Amino acid sequence: MRVLVTGAAGFIGAHVVEALAGDYGVMGVDDFSSGTLERVGDIAVQRLDVTDPDAVMRAFRAFRPDAVLHLAAQVGVERSAAEADRQLGVNVYGTMNVLQAAAACGTGRVVLASSAAVYGNPRRLPVDEDHPTDPLSVYGRTKLAAERLVRECARDGGFEYVILRLGNVYGPRQRRETGPVVASFFLDALEGRGLTIFGDGLQTRDFVYVRDVAQAFRLALHCPPGVVANVGGGSATSIRDLAEMVCRLVGTSVRPRFAPPRPGDIRASVLAGDVARRRLGWKAAVDLVTGLRETCEWYRGLAAQGVAGAASATERARTRISSP
Repeated sequence: MRVLVTGAAGFIGAHVVEALAGDYGVMGVDDFSSGTLERVGDIAVQRLDVTDPDAVMRAFRAFRPDAVLHLAAQVGVERSAAEADRQLGVNVYGTMNVLQAAAACGTGRVVLASSAAVYGNPRRLPVDEDHPTDPLSVYGRTKLAAERLVRECARDGGFEYVILRLGNVYGPRQRRETGPVVASFFLDALEGRGLTIFGDGLQTRDFVYVRDVAQAFRLALHCPPGVVANVGGGSATSIRDLAEMVCRLVGTSVRPRFAPPRPGDIRASVLAGDVARRRLGWKAAVDLVTGLRETCEWYRGLAAQGVAGAASATERARTRISSP
């Protein structure tokens, strides 16, 4: 089975490619605007911008994928207003290019990485897949638009679809630049800076370990078609509690700083997991304490490696990028 993974050098995409390696014929593509070479290890990733329809079509015609795992996206709720054009271009028009190429090349299934941001502020908890969608951010609105495109193009293009709405994904190899709270907390704590909490810190999130998420994408290749499923850890954790857990793991007692709430941030989130269990056969296997411990060890190793080591790894990996 040939599987095309977009966003393959991104945080989640690199773990997805690893979960598929050895059992599938995998082609990874990424524009490397936020994806990094260090994440992909020994896996060759082709440079491809999904906003270029001709390049996308060429890649599909060359590889003829049986399935596509579409993870390429411009992410970041807190930056979405400032990056509205880029998020619209990648998350909506880029998705359209992928879908049109899939339909033209006879691809059997498209799996879309969506987000819990499509729900907006929950009207009930836990949030199930029938919850109204009312996103608060440009990012959430572009992901909801991508979902609608997938449904419409699947109907007209003759391929199957699966949509995975991801919670707050964390784990090794996550970068601070895309705004994830776990990465920021670990890096600040390890570098001796105070952790910054936006708002009062009582807001809750549903954290899910990245390797669990990668398994959800693998299972989505074979689950019944038309599934829309939440992929989350299934429990709510406050940002204050997360900060305390990170500080304990790092071994620091630095007090957090509080900053004004960010636009587009929801107050509470925890995702219902019944659909994922019933339709995908998936549930989170790694609890938050275990996942944070493993993540902490990775960030410790990153800090020990230092800037010089990271630069060397980047240079070694650069030869693995090819062009379409």
